[in-house]
Amino acid sequence: MKKKAKLYFYYSTMNAGKTTSLLQTNNNYKKRNFNTLIFIPKTANTNGIIKSRIGIYEQGKTINTNFNIFNYIKRYNNPKIDIIFIDEVHFLNKKQIFQIISIVDHINIPVLTYGLRTDFQSKLFESSKYLLALADKVIEIKTICYCGNKAIMNLRLNEQGHKTFKGNQINTDKTLYTALCRKHFYKYKK
Repeated sequence: MKKKAKLYFYYSTMNAGKTTSLLQTNNNYKKRNFNTLIFIPKTANTNGIIKSRIGIYEQGKTINTNFNIFNYIKRYNNPKIDIIFIDEVHFLNKKQIFQIISIVDHINIPVLTYGLRTDFQSKLFESSKYLLALADKVIEIKTICYCGNKAIMNLRLNEQGHKTFKGNQINTDKTLYTALCRKHFYKYKK
């Protein structure tokens, strides 16, 4: 009997190395002759390039909010895909999360997702809420605040470097973010 596939959710704050981890894991599978597929939401403005801050990158498939991941895998799965990676999963919608679950449960392909848990207002992203509740494995990728404590908050900064709680939850312009512990998130001053 074939081993049951699992759904993984790797989450963290900004700048914790999620994409680096995804790319390294993808590389490990490819070196062992597994067929991998990486998705990246179009919202991430990457033109399909999954690139880490340390400079490593890989070409992925760009998807938009209307893209049906399950139907694509059913049609595309030749040659057989052994594992699927999704970067910036917090940009997906609820319907797409359930499509991913169907891939794992009905096509038996493992899916590793990487993204943020919360936004700059400490609110869960819709997709992250469902992944936290329904993923087989939830793994935190940890990073630290400037004080050395674990960072759990994403602070959005305006052009002057001041914290802001204004704007859309999903913001793909060149806005700056910093990862902070809860204490320094609420006390942040420029």
